[in-house]
Amino acid sequence: MNFKKTAIILTALLAIASCTSQEEKPPPDPVTIQLKWVHQSQFAGFYVAKEQGYYAEENLDVSFLAGGNDVDLAKSVISGQAQFGVFAPEDVMIKRSQGAPLKAIAAIYRRSAVVYLSEKNSGILRPQDFVGKTIAAAGSAGSVRDFELQFNSLIKMYGLEPSQMHMLEYEPSYKGFINGDVDVTAAYLTGGVIRLKEKGLNFNIIWPGDFGVQSYSDVFVTTDALIKEKPELVQRVLRATLKGWRTAIGNPEAAVQDVMKYAKIKDVATQTGMMEAQIPLIHTGEHHIGWMKEDVWRAMCDRLYEQKTLPAPLDVKSVFSMKFLQSVYGSDKS
Repeated sequence: MNFKKTAIILTALLAIASCTSQEEKPPPDPVTIQLKWVHQSQFAGFYVAKEQGYYAEENLDVSFLAGGNDVDLAKSVISGQAQFGVFAPEDVMIKRSQGAPLKAIAAIYRRSAVVYLSEKNSGILRPQDFVGKTIAAAGSAGSVRDFELQFNSLIKMYGLEPSQMHMLEYEPSYKGFINGDVDVTAAYLTGGVIRLKEKGLNFNIIWPGDFGVQSYSDVFVTTDALIKEKPELVQRVLRATLKGWRTAIGNPEAAVQDVMKYAKIKDVATQTGMMEAQIPLIHTGEHHIGWMKEDVWRAMCDRLYEQKTLPAPLDVKSVFSMKFLQSVYGSDKS
């Protein structure tokens, strides 16, 4: 009889404990991520983290905001409309120099996707060939500003100035380049290059990295305040995001299926092409996905200061933090 009473009491206690445990589980933390551009494979790792439940595993309820030429990415994150964002590193440095409390916590594209294209038989193969040519690479909008800034850094390596060329605004439709009015256009390996190939165009690809201009491209950003006040939240978001990217790189075909749930352009071939093009930019084989190096950030800062885009030398350590990457990975070895 005592045994039965004891069993009943234990069962009741376990039931109470189970209910209490369920009641005490906190609701998921809402998190919004501001994307640099429209929904596409460029952000596959984020979608995978959402669709495969990696954010949910970290008790996060994540949503995304699409970017574009008319979206002020910095304002979105600083105002709290979004807690995290995907930025061009140049924008992070420029905004930081103006007092904006933005800080990169990972480099998704460890190699820049920015390239410059010339018609296949034009003979324009290197920066020195740009002199006297019509170049569509200018642009003040945040989402494409890296085109102009990297172009200026590239030609400066060879003692050239924009005044030696006919500079035009970057044209997303590439109409001038297609009809021959533009000799050189900026483009992303993951975007414009794919679209122009689909149109049957043949062109030379001039990558700044081949000429000494090493840059990151998409970097994952948050604010100083969030890092200070909610470091555990930052850690959880980054951990799930990097897991999403590792999964996406490991299985690109499955990742594209997740992308298609969000993509603005509902074309599997286009999204697959973008996914394939970005893999070597993200998974370089040199370090972990997302890993950052101080010397790369320092070189980018120095180039912007040299071309007077930054009003004064910038403390490079204020621009990025390795704290969370080191917590995720524990070392810099791939």
